[in-house]
Amino acid sequence: MAQPFMPRRHQCVSTLAVTLGVGCLLPSGWVQAEGFIDDATATLNTRNAFYQGNFKNSDATQNQRQEWAQGFILQGSSGYTPGVIGMGIDVIGKWGVRLDSGGGSTGSGLLPKTASGAPAEYSRLGGAVKLKGFNTLVKVGEQMPSLPVVRTNDARLLPQTYVGATAVSDPVKWATLYAGRLDSFSNRDSTNQEKLHMHGSTIDGDYFDYLGGEFRLVDGRLQLAYWHAQLKDIYAQDLYRFTYDQPMGTGILRLDTGLYVSTEEGAAKAGDLDNRAAFAGLSWRQSGHTFLLGLQKLFGKDDFVGLQDSPTVMTNHVNNIFGYAHERSWQLRYDYDFAASGVPGLVASAKYVHGWGVQRSNAVDGHEWERDFNLKYVVQSGQWRDLSVSMSLYSLRSTFQSSLDETRLTIGYPIKLF
Repeated sequence: MAQPFMPRRHQCVSTLAVTLGVGCLLPSGWVQAEGFIDDATATLNTRNAFYQGNFKNSDATQNQRQEWAQGFILQGSSGYTPGVIGMGIDVIGKWGVRLDSGGGSTGSGLLPKTASGAPAEYSRLGGAVKLKGFNTLVKVGEQMPSLPVVRTNDARLLPQTYVGATAVSDPVKWATLYAGRLDSFSNRDSTNQEKLHMHGSTIDGDYFDYLGGEFRLVDGRLQLAYWHAQLKDIYAQDLYRFTYDQPMGTGILRLDTGLYVSTEEGAAKAGDLDNRAAFAGLSWRQSGHTFLLGLQKLFGKDDFVGLQDSPTVMTNHVNNIFGYAHERSWQLRYDYDFAASGVPGLVASAKYVHGWGVQRSNAVDGHEWERDFNLKYVVQSGQWRDLSVSMSLYSLRSTFQSSLDETRLTIGYPIKLF
């Protein structure tokens, strides 16, 4: 059995070597300087996850997926060396341990799936060098972005991670600028470093570039954003987004609208692409209650365009993105924070999404729906403070893809190392 957090030779060796090497080569005065060590933090997040999925199609090749696993996620971050530009390092470690799997029930996404079943454990260690100065943060190495054009998928045991260079800058208080190039990723049920590919395709792209700007006006209540992204020789995508918050009495009314425009890029290795996705959401938040009504419509001959299994379209829910060619969908969502009733740490959400009008090779006017329910409690004080317990129930029904019911149970506990 491999030791936890020990990388295999083919995994992010160059990134880790650079990260640790920089830490070793820093002048001793810098490493010992106040900030680099004193501001360092490290947390070991433990996650015990159970997944059960039952397929409802009569022609399903697999009737059930069921696995149980224990995960450990190490996140370490140093402070910065002194000077106009400070330098630091981040470390990400992932270790998954099989508790129950087999009997034809593999493939839940908790553990790697191989011809001989799920392995007993899998692990990965990566890191990033970071530079901070002039209101700008630059990272080179392994990281977990959460952006409208690329986001880390953390819906199973271990989070997805990306390797590349990113930058975030706040030149003025009302604007944030983003840029990055990512060239590989490690999936949530894998420790391998893989090339990036388009969602729904196995065609690789050499790298993924993005530029973005978010602008906050009217005391931050009005937010405008523009993003451009492209997967080399496969697709290019632009996102235009408008968000406005309007206080009304003790509540807040929010309008969130956007338009994704996607087309082929460069050598067009995935062929000509034509997709536009427009969405609008109207929500009301007051006294722990949040109600949301959302609408979305896709135009063009192709499905929504995005990276591997992490598209970021508005209706991207647990099992489905409702982003198929010509699909129209609406959603209703209700969230409640029980802190408003004197029970802090307990939150619940329920949502329903209905899509129709799908036009693709296996569907003529296809339709589908998804129903989700989530309940989570986080201990607020005492010895087990920050211990979290969550339960999720999901149902998906479709006329052109697999229908299934899912149950997920997760227990998490962060251990602060320093």
